Amino acid sequence: MRLVIVGAGIYGLSVARAALKAGHDVTVIEQGRVPDPLASSVDRHRLIRHPYGDFEGYARLIPAAFAAWEGLWQDLGRRHYIETGTLVHHFRPGDWADQSAAVLDRLGVAYDRLSPADLDRRFPMLSAEGAIDALWLPSGGALLADRIVRDLGEFVRARGTLLEGIAVADLDPARATAILADGRRIAGDRLVVAAGAWTPRLLPHLAGRLRPVRQVVTYAAVPGQWREAWARGPMLLEVDGEGGFYAVPPVDGYGLKLGDHRLAGGPDDPEDRRRAEPAEARAILDGARRRLRDFDDYRLIEAKTCLYTVTADERFLIEAVEGALVLSCCSGHGFKFGALVGERVAAHLEGAHIEGDEDVAVLHAWAAGSVL
Repeated sequence: MRLVIVGAGIYGLSVARAALKAGHDVTVIEQGRVPDPLASSVDRHRLIRHPYGDFEGYARLIPAAFAAWEGLWQDLGRRHYIETGTLVHHFRPGDWADQSAAVLDRLGVAYDRLSPADLDRRFPMLSAEGAIDALWLPSGGALLADRIVRDLGEFVRARGTLLEGIAVADLDPARATAILADGRRIAGDRLVVAAGAWTPRLLPHLAGRLRPVRQVVTYAAVPGQWREAWARGPMLLEVDGEGGFYAVPPVDGYGLKLGDHRLAGGPDDPEDRRRAEPAEARAILDGARRRLRDFDDYRLIEAKTCLYTVTADERFLIEAVEGALVLSCCSGHGFKFGALVGERVAAHLEGAHIEGDEDVAVLHAWAAGSVL
């Protein structure tokens, strides 16, 4: 099979890796360089964890996702994952923490309930203010995203074709063809579109279903009195009604990462508003004020923007468009499934190339987290 992939983020490169391992001829086209700092896949970290609110279908996929990453580390010859454990604050009956706990109970995933006193003792750099208790799981941690994308790019360059620095101007899905900005036509037996926030530009009929959402993340220097505690610190998920934030400990020797769970508006143009404004960065950092002890001792190092591509229900989209398969596996929580989706999509394409597209509806439902 000759496979053409548009987009060299985590999904495009993961499909390419799996297809190359199966012996197929793969060409990946990327408008920037790999890793591209504007891509949704590229930042220092992405999180993987079992708690998932009431998205039980995705929680069920987490063990398979971990297994797929283990296979990827073997292919790359190095691990880009640091386990931190997962801490989820619980604020009121029926909230995101309670929904997560109910799903974990059904799946048989063990966790501890930590009282405020337990939290103060085990995580002294954090205040338990406002929390009834918290879920604690030793599993979960940080996938080092930019390093993963970089090494996957090297994997594809060594075994297939990676065209960088050239935009795709148009698609001919029926002919499985990408038309480049310089007029070249790259044709295959199958075409995969994994272009992130640029997908609606290439396939305008999806613009009403795929919405770019601009996110700001910040990195803060940890004060000296809490460096040792944060060196053993957890990933923190705090979902409280419409608000909340997440934190990633300084696992890579840089800073404490803080982001906002809320989905803000996004630019119509994916290249627009890519600079984080000082007021935006300050608002993200201030969102953690009640949680971080000695908050005023934390110093902002850097702020970045990232574009998610979000569906209305925040579930992933995989569907056929004539001779193409479109992947929009983001909605802000997709990176953790990158290796797994790549394997599943490559297997589908291999079977579909021989037998037809009968199972694309099953693939779509699986990606939407609705197959239990």
